[in-house]
Amino acid sequence: MRGLGGLFIGLAALCWPAAYALAQTAPKDAIVIGQSAALSGAQADFGKDIRDGALAYFEVINQQGGLSGRRIRLVSLDDGGNEAKAKENTLYLINQEKALALFGYIARPSSIAGAKVASEAKVAFLAPFSGTPALYKFDPYVFTIRASYDDELAGMVQQLVATGHRRIGFAYLNDARQVNVPLVEKLLAQHGLKPTVLIGLDRTSGEVTTQAKELANSNPEVLLALANNLPLTALTREARKLGNVTPFWIVSFVDSKQMVKDLGPMAQGQVFAQVVPLPTRRNLRIVKEYQRDYRASFPSAQFSFTSLEGYIAARTLVEGLRRTGGAMPTRERLVRALESVKMDIGDFWIDFTDRNHNGSRFVDLTIVNKDGQFLD
Repeated sequence: MRGLGGLFIGLAALCWPAAYALAQTAPKDAIVIGQSAALSGAQADFGKDIRDGALAYFEVINQQGGLSGRRIRLVSLDDGGNEAKAKENTLYLINQEKALALFGYIARPSSIAGAKVASEAKVAFLAPFSGTPALYKFDPYVFTIRASYDDELAGMVQQLVATGHRRIGFAYLNDARQVNVPLVEKLLAQHGLKPTVLIGLDRTSGEVTTQAKELANSNPEVLLALANNLPLTALTREARKLGNVTPFWIVSFVDSKQMVKDLGPMAQGQVFAQVVPLPTRRNLRIVKEYQRDYRASFPSAQFSFTSLEGYIAARTLVEGLRRTGGAMPTRERLVRALESVKMDIGDFWIDFTDRNHNGSRFVDLTIVNKDGQFLD
């Protein structure tokens, strides 16, 4: 394995004083990038994949001597998906680690908390792993890489309507109902439709007996879903037990790889929206380079959509750092530099301006075949 000694990873078990002591072993003139993410708990795979995809590219840069001789050091702290902990971590990263930018936060609560703190401190907040609409309202310091949930759902509704589907249901998380249900109702109304059924889910519970009966009784042609793995996996199983075979069309918030593994044969026919290309699709330059660099740092790890997203985000951040025009970039210069990034990073476009900080609207739809493989 290529050495990652120039990059500091804040492990889940470390408290702040221990984490800070370890961080001091890195060069003092390193470019510090801060991350608060779920590295433990139900969303840990997301956090680790985003982190590792970024680390793979940062290591490429460090092996080349860094940027103007300065190595990139990623300081990752575990928030376990907890909003209050994410805020606490963010303050530490800004004030104690002196992070130049914040990067790769996971899920809506932690991302919104981190973005708010970062904006108040005038620190760039880049590439949150969430498409929640709150992060896509213009903020001078927030930069998104992935398409929004609005983009994903709009693409799915358009595809369904174009292929003749009329009876479309929607499964959502109860704590996000006020945002996501009106969005889907609006998208369907543009085509003269209403949701056939609305199914609320608890993000922390696999108890979905009532919801599975609702689904079976309404029996829509397709169920759009914006929820996490635990309730959606359980809903699929319970619905199939009741004889319901409604295919799920699922927004990229889920760990699709893990869901397919957990569902086994029941995953066949499920459709997942993706905000990056298939990580096994070697006819795209960004994917070939990701595979090469990721395998060099993590030879035994599987390729995944999420680590590819982290890799793409890291490449975008490095381009912004290059454009700061000096050996000692400042937080404000990095923000201005990111606003100038408009580039093809290998058959994948990133486009920021001083009025638009949403870098990509790429949405792909993948379907699971009988062998559990993702196909375009």
